[in-house]
Amino acid sequence: MRIGGKEMNSKRLVVSILFGLLMGIICVILGSLGLKDVYSISLFLYVLANRTLIGFVIGISSIRINWILHGILIGFIVSIPFSIGVLLEPDKIGVFIASLILGMIYGFLIEFFTTGILKLKS
Repeated sequence: MRIGGKEMNSKRLVVSILFGLLMGIICVILGSLGLKDVYSISLFLYVLANRTLIGFVIGISSIRINWILHGILIGFIVSIPFSIGVLLEPDKIGVFIASLILGMIYGFLIEFFTTGILKLKS
Protein backbone atom coordinates (compact mmCIF):
# COMPACT_ATOMS: atom_id res chain seq x y z
CA MET A 1 0.00 0.00 0.00
CA ARG A 2 1.33 3.48 -0.88
CA ILE A 3 0.70 6.52 1.29
CA GLY A 4 2.31 9.87 0.56
CA GLY A 5 4.54 8.41 -2.15
CA LYS A 6 5.97 5.84 0.24
CA GLU A 7 5.31 2.14 0.56
CA MET A 8 3.49 1.32 3.80
CA ASN A 9 3.91 -1.96 5.64
CA SER A 10 0.31 -3.20 5.82
CA LYS A 11 1.27 -6.14 8.05
CA ARG A 12 2.69 -3.64 10.56
CA LEU A 13 -0.54 -1.64 10.39
CA VAL A 14 -2.75 -4.67 11.08
CA VAL A 15 -0.53 -5.92 13.90
CA SER A 16 -0.28 -2.50 15.58
CA ILE A 17 -4.07 -2.05 15.40
CA LEU A 18 -4.61 -5.51 16.92
CA PHE A 19 -2.14 -4.77 19.71
CA GLY A 20 -3.88 -1.42 20.26
CA LEU A 21 -7.19 -3.24 20.61
CA LEU A 22 -5.60 -5.74 23.01
CA MET A 23 -4.08 -2.89 25.05
CA GLY A 24 -7.53 -1.26 25.19
CA ILE A 25 -9.05 -4.44 26.61
CA ILE A 26 -6.21 -4.76 29.13
CA CYS A 27 -6.58 -1.09 30.07
CA VAL A 28 -10.31 -1.48 30.69
CA ILE A 29 -9.80 -4.63 32.78
CA LEU A 30 -7.02 -3.10 34.88
CA GLY A 31 -8.93 0.18 35.21
CA SER A 32 -12.06 -1.55 36.39
CA LEU A 33 -10.10 -3.28 39.15
CA GLY A 34 -8.99 0.06 40.59
CA LEU A 35 -12.21 2.02 40.16
CA LYS A 36 -14.90 2.24 42.78
CA ASP A 37 -17.44 3.35 40.17
CA VAL A 38 -18.90 1.05 37.55
CA TYR A 39 -17.48 1.38 34.04
CA SER A 40 -20.07 2.82 31.68
CA ILE A 41 -20.35 1.36 28.19
CA SER A 42 -19.38 4.74 26.72
CA LEU A 43 -16.20 4.90 28.82
CA PHE A 44 -15.40 1.29 27.87
CA LEU A 45 -15.80 2.08 24.17
CA TYR A 46 -13.85 5.31 24.47
CA VAL A 47 -10.87 3.64 26.14
CA LEU A 48 -10.98 0.83 23.61
CA ALA A 49 -11.13 3.31 20.72
CA ASN A 50 -8.33 5.44 22.17
CA ARG A 51 -5.88 2.54 22.55
CA THR A 52 -6.83 1.16 19.12
CA LEU A 53 -6.27 4.62 17.63
CA ILE A 54 -2.80 4.69 19.20
CA GLY A 55 -2.10 1.39 17.42
CA PHE A 56 -3.45 2.75 14.13
CA VAL A 57 -1.34 5.92 14.31
CA ILE A 58 1.76 3.90 15.19
CA GLY A 59 1.04 1.65 12.20
CA ILE A 60 0.72 4.52 9.69
CA SER A 61 3.34 6.84 11.14
CA SER A 62 6.42 7.54 9.05
CA ILE A 63 8.28 9.45 11.75
CA ARG A 64 11.88 8.24 11.74
CA ILE A 65 12.95 8.12 15.39
CA ASN A 66 13.88 5.37 17.81
CA TRP A 67 10.94 2.96 18.15
CA ILE A 68 10.80 3.41 21.93
CA LEU A 69 10.46 7.19 21.63
CA HIS A 70 8.06 6.74 18.71
CA GLY A 71 5.62 4.66 20.78
CA ILE A 72 5.81 7.04 23.72
CA LEU A 73 5.34 10.12 21.51
CA ILE A 74 2.37 8.70 19.59
CA GLY A 75 0.77 7.47 22.83
CA PHE A 76 1.13 10.95 24.32
CA ILE A 77 -0.22 12.82 21.28
CA VAL A 78 -3.22 10.53 20.75
CA SER A 79 -4.09 10.66 24.48
CA ILE A 80 -4.22 14.46 24.64
CA PRO A 81 -7.89 14.82 23.55
CA PHE A 82 -9.12 12.37 26.20
CA SER A 83 -6.94 13.97 28.84
CA ILE A 84 -8.22 17.44 28.06
CA GLY A 85 -11.81 16.16 28.17
CA VAL A 86 -11.17 14.90 31.69
CA LEU A 87 -10.25 18.45 32.74
CA LEU A 88 -13.88 19.48 32.31
CA GLU A 89 -14.21 18.29 35.90
CA PRO A 90 -11.80 20.42 37.96
CA ASP A 91 -11.14 17.79 40.61
CA LYS A 92 -9.82 15.29 38.03
CA ILE A 93 -6.25 16.64 37.57
CA GLY A 94 -4.87 13.28 38.73
CA VAL A 95 -6.89 11.47 36.06
CA PHE A 96 -5.61 14.00 33.49
CA ILE A 97 -1.99 13.26 34.34
CA ALA A 98 -2.58 9.51 34.64
CA SER A 99 -4.30 9.33 31.24
CA LEU A 100 -1.33 11.02 29.55
CA ILE A 101 1.17 8.76 31.30
CA LEU A 102 -0.87 5.63 30.57
CA GLY A 103 -1.24 6.68 26.93
CA MET A 104 2.55 6.86 26.70
CA ILE A 105 2.91 3.46 28.39
CA TYR A 106 0.38 1.80 26.09
CA GLY A 107 1.99 3.49 23.06
CA PHE A 108 5.33 2.07 24.16
CA LEU A 109 3.83 -1.41 24.66
CA ILE A 110 2.16 -1.42 21.23
CA GLU A 111 5.43 -0.35 19.61
CA PHE A 112 7.38 -2.85 21.74
CA PHE A 113 5.36 -5.80 20.45
CA THR A 114 5.08 -4.49 16.89
CA THR A 115 8.69 -3.36 16.33
CA GLY A 116 10.71 -4.70 19.25
CA ILE A 117 9.40 -8.27 19.28
CA LEU A 118 7.92 -8.86 15.81
CA LYS A 119 10.46 -6.61 14.00
CA LEU A 120 7.79 -5.00 11.78
CA LYS A 121 9.38 -1.69 10.83
CA SER A 122 7.61 1.13 9.03
